[in-house]
Amino acid sequence: MDENSQSRVGPFGRYIIFAGTGMALMGVCTFMFKPLERVSGENLLPYAILGLVMASTFGTLFFYNRCPKRLVIPIGLVGWLLTFLLLLLHNWF
Repeated sequence: MDENSQSRVGPFGRYIIFAGTGMALMGVCTFMFKPLERVSGENLLPYAILGLVMASTFGTLFFYNRCPKRLVIPIGLVGWLLTFLLLLLHNWF
C-alpha cells in the first residue's frame, strides 16, 4: 500500500473552492437587484443580472490564474463563508 495516501485537492477542486470569491460578489449584488430594477427597467434586468454573472465568472478566472496556489483555498473558503452569510442576512432583512 502507498504510504503517501493523503487525499489532495486537484486543480478543478481548487477552482471550485476559489469560485467562492465570485459567489461572494454575487451575494453582494443580490442587495442591488431592486435598485438595479428601478434604474434599468423590468425588461432589461435579466440581461443586467446575466452581465453581472458573466463578469463575476471571468473575474474569478482572472484572479484564480494570478493568485498564489497556497492562498487559493483559504481565500475561496472565506468567499463561500461570506456568500452564505450575505444570503442569510438578505433573507432576514
